[in-house]
Amino acid sequence: MRHFWGILFAVVLAAAFILTAVAPLFGWWLPAGVSTYSSEIDLLYYGILIVTGVFFVLTEGVLVYNMLRFAGGPARKAQYSHGNHRLEMIWTVVPGVILILLAVLQINVWADIKYPTHMAKMVEDDPSHILPMEVTTRQWEFRIRYPSPEHLAEWADAAKKQATVKEYQKRLPERRDDVFDVNNVHTWKGQKTVVFLRTRDVGHAFFVPVLRVKQDSMPGRTLPLWFEANESNTHKVGNEWQDGGTENPALVWDLVCTQYCGSRHSMMRGKVFVHPTKDDFMAWLRAQQKEYSPPTAAAQ
Repeated sequence: MRHFWGILFAVVLAAAFILTAVAPLFGWWLPAGVSTYSSEIDLLYYGILIVTGVFFVLTEGVLVYNMLRFAGGPARKAQYSHGNHRLEMIWTVVPGVILILLAVLQINVWADIKYPTHMAKMVEDDPSHILPMEVTTRQWEFRIRYPSPEHLAEWADAAKKQATVKEYQKRLPERRDDVFDVNNVHTWKGQKTVVFLRTRDVGHAFFVPVLRVKQDSMPGRTLPLWFEANESNTHKVGNEWQDGGTENPALVWDLVCTQYCGSRHSMMRGKVFVHPTKDDFMAWLRAQQKEYSPPTAAAQ
């Protein structure tokens, strides 16, 4: 029994290593990335995984070796040691240098994806190639507000474009003809989509695994995020637009909240629908506008 814990730790370490190695074969891994910056995010992820994995196996291997080699016994007396300062410096400095290198390597990727100034520059450079929308999180749903087809058409007007650029760098101005949906984010392939994220109550999150995009929503703030899908998952069936459904689960792109926000947190889920073309998206937007258009003054 003196080697029981050492053997147990060795078995657990081996099982963890084997399960990690075979996980992709069973689909227990990252879903395929479908955004323009997916490969950069994945590269950082795998780089960090390799570095941390190597040091994890190394430290746990040393632990298991010592548990087996120096297992306590009734006749064994512990040896007191002051430690090895040179060894302690090495295992402190080496990980520190690696962490600094990882931090430096991720700066450009993080800046392009997350910095509001970069997103503002993207809007300013060519507003007509940006699809803005506002996503308001609340217990327990995502409420999406789109600009109307008429509002989007104004982006092509050069005179109005420059006058409204600064507005769209921080929020999507509200208009009576805005189009709304719940839990469904629509865009089209190859389009830069800027989401202005808000919350009406507690903190939530906007997380789409296939797009490699995640942003927490914070009370009192409007936080921008962006993505550009390079694949589509949406097609029209009759009068409805559908994703892969049960026939092709790989084309069901989930939108989920990752911050615990209350008793129904696990049910706060939506979907992302990426249309193959702008025309297909505009057809959906017009259908959505017609179905949920606000009442006219006469009707009121």
